[in-house]
Amino acid sequence: MDKMRPAITLLITLSVIASMIALMGIMFKYLDVARSKAEVKASIIQANLLTGDISALLRRTLGKKPSTNTMLTLFSTPLAFAAQTGEFGMSIACEPLANRVNISWLGVEGKKGMQKHYALAVSIFDLLADQANLREPTRLLEKIMAELKHKNGTTFGVQRRINKKKGIITFKRFQQILDDYRYETDDKNIYRMAWQKYFTFGHNTKNLDGDFITEELLALMYDVELQVVQEDFIKGELDDFLREIDSDRKEYTKVFSPKALPIAHCKSAYSFREGSYGFSFNYINRRVENFEFFGN
Repeated sequence: MDKMRPAITLLITLSVIASMIALMGIMFKYLDVARSKAEVKASIIQANLLTGDISALLRRTLGKKPSTNTMLTLFSTPLAFAAQTGEFGMSIACEPLANRVNISWLGVEGKKGMQKHYALAVSIFDLLADQANLREPTRLLEKIMAELKHKNGTTFGVQRRINKKKGIITFKRFQQILDDYRYETDDKNIYRMAWQKYFTFGHNTKNLDGDFITEELLALMYDVELQVVQEDFIKGELDDFLREIDSDRKEYTKVFSPKALPIAHCKSAYSFREGSYGFSFNYINRRVENFEFFGN
């Protein structure tokens, strides 16, 4: 019995050591998780600070009434820079946001001063639905309008409980509406429509910035071959292009903005310490909206 005691003691000692090693492993794991969370939290704070600095810079640079050339410079000049220490690096690029029909215009039927906006939105919808050969375009249009006019909609026939801003649809929510339509009609053609080339989502801009209009939307609005637009339309020079096709803005006078709009969607990617992150936001009339953070 006495001879077995050292063996038992050794076994107990080894068991304790093994438990300690396992415990240390768990502790290190928690430390890594905590450190990772701290890094992400710090990067989010950094993203918010950067957004504030960038928006302040945009307010100073663009002002309330920027010129077309100023907006053209913003859209065509991505920026990239880095700290000499290598601890921080960043790139940012902005693109037009009011260069497509706002999907919210499908919900302004009968609203004073918005008749032309509504008519254009419905016209573009009908043309796209015809191109995609949708089975029940009226049903889809009714679903979109219902979503715009009510704070709560339905998904696969079930009432949603999450409130949203009335009159605004994000693209993520819009995709759910498309899925809902597909579920009800078994119409696979719904996914043939390149919605984001013609419509913009998630905000409530009132005018269309014609000088930066997408080529696809311009071709559809003026019934011109897309190839012609791609070859002849130069950003910032809509009137020149319209003269070439013997047309003008008169038909859409109330829709087109008479001046360049201080509206853009900006996206940044940056490295902070050992991580890579990013964020995006809409800059609309000197205000930041729809801030979104991306972590690694």
